[in-house]
Amino acid sequence: MAEDETLQDTERMRLLFFTSPTCFACPDVKRVIENIAGTSMKGMLHVSTIDISEEQEIAAKYGILSVPVVMMNEERIAEGLITEDVIREKLWSQILPNIISQEKDTRRKESMMILTKNTISSIISQEIVRKNLGDYVHISVYQAVMMSLLQLDPLIPQLLYQSGRELGIFGAAPYYLTVLNPRVGAVKPEERFQEVLLALAQLYSHNTTVPLYHATQCDVAKMEGYTATLRIYELANSAGAINIGETLCHFTAGEIAGTIEAMIGSATSVVETKCKGLGDDYCEFDIEVHIGKEIGKAPYKILDISQAKQVQFLGEFPAEEHRRQLFYEFIHETTQHGYNSMLMKEALRPNDLDYVHISSLQQQIMSLKFRDKFCGALLYSAGRELGVIGPGKSHIYDLLASEDAELPIESLKQATEIMKKYLTHPTNYLSRQHSFVDVFEGEDEDEMFIRIHECAYASGANLSETNLNEVLCDFQAGYIAGRLALILNDPPIVTETKCHGTGHNFCEFKIEKGYTFDESDH
Repeated sequence: MAEDETLQDTERMRLLFFTSPTCFACPDVKRVIENIAGTSMKGMLHVSTIDISEEQEIAAKYGILSVPVVMMNEERIAEGLITEDVIREKLWSQILPNIISQEKDTRRKESMMILTKNTISSIISQEIVRKNLGDYVHISVYQAVMMSLLQLDPLIPQLLYQSGRELGIFGAAPYYLTVLNPRVGAVKPEERFQEVLLALAQLYSHNTTVPLYHATQCDVAKMEGYTATLRIYELANSAGAINIGETLCHFTAGEIAGTIEAMIGSATSVVETKCKGLGDDYCEFDIEVHIGKEIGKAPYKILDISQAKQVQFLGEFPAEEHRRQLFYEFIHETTQHGYNSMLMKEALRPNDLDYVHISSLQQQIMSLKFRDKFCGALLYSAGRELGVIGPGKSHIYDLLASEDAELPIESLKQATEIMKKYLTHPTNYLSRQHSFVDVFEGEDEDEMFIRIHECAYASGANLSETNLNEVLCDFQAGYIAGRLALILNDPPIVTETKCHGTGHNFCEFKIEKGYTFDESDH
């Protein structure tokens, strides 16, 4: 979303919070709603507080007999003592089906094509975008985005698949295939399909022609008519992952489907049947081209084993909470492997480099970011979750101890200075996520700014003749907010105000004190 653009009130979701002066649980629920409305879903929610002792007619209209109660769009979504996780789950369960059902629009297509042009320039012409760091980032940075998104909601895999499919159609992959195998332009559709598969096998193998380093090796395990199986080893999505009972490479599955659709001209379905996330040694994708069927109309299927994980119960924990706990463990375990890789204690991909081209990271974010106006908030929410639960917190606490600071910190300036030291910690530089960082005060004493240079999420987006006029680092903004929430008295609001996507040569984030909604507004 452009820095001066906000959602119109008619586009924002309306959240009703019913309370009363004698309600002991309401203040805690209010803080939860303020946290969500002011951080991970900033600008998406129009929150109204209704005191049932004063607004008896409204309470009667909605059948409110006890408080607290939270309603969204005329539907009661939570009541009683409510955690942030519960409300967030309910909100995303309302939002995601609408996002998934959206049809593609010209804006997404044009935006991805702009980034594709820059990607091709960097990969094929070897025009270095980041002069100090180079154009590769550690795969743990790539994985962090995927893992943090997946843990938010069971519908995320379908959204990632659709976003990957659109990238396959409008992104750089079709061009790369023609470079790797000029025979992909064969006249006969079945022969073209075979040549496309051979080119995909090269794309997902180590090669110096298109050095993306998505994976180390890819084989065509089966090919028969318009069906095939691709077996990919040490795919960036899941290299070093533990068995979580779910496939993890939905975005790659979608990108393969979209790429084949772009080359063949018929709908294609791709299902990941083996994955590191299932305990397998490689990732395997079953492909079927539906000749004559319109592009984009092939259904997305998820493995039954994954569906079983989403509906099973473990003791008193419901399926979604159990799933989230698994992902918390997964994130910690996988990122620890990534940390050891950066310190050269172990290799996630023993046969290759543990780095990927920044375009791989940027294109997954871009294809999701431009899918729907709410997807920026989705990325922010995922980044904030990683900031709160992810590894590296010990570095922050060590910095606090070195300054004799006590938790929670009241000063926004002091907290921001600590965040700068954390972002510039040597281990964070090893990931090549960004180079140097500046911190400065705003005009208001309750706001600070962090400026990050050569950010992997957006660097190069300002090289195009057409300005995207979009901030792209919602995930980074959310991550900063999550890290700051660990040490500040109140969770902050972090907003990206300048970005490579808005034509600047850096990414700038405004940090403000928390949000309070208007209790009289209903």
